[in-house]
Amino acid sequence: MINGFFAIDYQVHSLRSHDGQATIRDQCLRAIEIGLDEIGFSEHKDFDPQESAVGYFDYALYRNEIERAREEFGCALNIRLGVEIDYQRWFENEIRDFLAIHAFDFVIGSVHYVDGQMLMTPEYNAGKTVEEAYQLYFDAVADSVRSGLIDIVGHLEYANRRGVPAFGPYNPTPYRDQVAGLFGEMVRCGVALEINTAGLRQGVGHTYPCSAHVQLYASLGGKLLSVGSDSHDPHDLGAFYKIAAELALSNGIEEVCVWQDRNPTLIPLRMGE
Repeated sequence: MINGFFAIDYQVHSLRSHDGQATIRDQCLRAIEIGLDEIGFSEHKDFDPQESAVGYFDYALYRNEIERAREEFGCALNIRLGVEIDYQRWFENEIRDFLAIHAFDFVIGSVHYVDGQMLMTPEYNAGKTVEEAYQLYFDAVADSVRSGLIDIVGHLEYANRRGVPAFGPYNPTPYRDQVAGLFGEMVRCGVALEINTAGLRQGVGHTYPCSAHVQLYASLGGKLLSVGSDSHDPHDLGAFYKIAAELALSNGIEEVCVWQDRNPTLIPLRMGE
């Protein structure tokens, strides 16, 4: 429990991800220290051959470490085995085949590349208007939802991480209709929205997505919520959870999803309710 809230972090990386900086055990120890009720590991799985980490993920090693952590910490912490899929539409068959033979508690779909360009590089925004840059990104996220492959949309508006430095403060208004369509598809397909707090420490100034889009999601009937810090280091685990929980509650989202075998259960955010 954190500040009276049932507390989860479902965007957590360890050394089983190519960019992780801690062991699964280290992250679990930190989770217990700060009062998380549940931790969901979401190690990166890449499919794009141009990505240097494409062959890094080892499912067997990962699952064995999760099982050891459950044996050691299971009385104090629920530990979920998840994955963060780097979604690109032309790898859908590979993603589908991978998920067919590897069991997870949840699958996060995250867009890191749009039309073969990495969002985290200057080249993505170069030569585009701000509207083009964001609209193409939202199109790619919509593709991930329509694929039927994912349970949670990861760090929506991640394009802001380089978009804000390139174009200035983010204005969600021009994308309202497009994002409303995306949210309608998510509600129809039962795909959860993640409030990812990493933007609050990455210079963006708001969560992924911003408060206006959390409000829009709720207004369209969205009720499936995940929360993640995108922690690659234990010091970031659970960061700004109170802000995420209060943002959800202020828009009428009163429950958060926990996942087992890709099936969600809704838990009240406020403990005792």
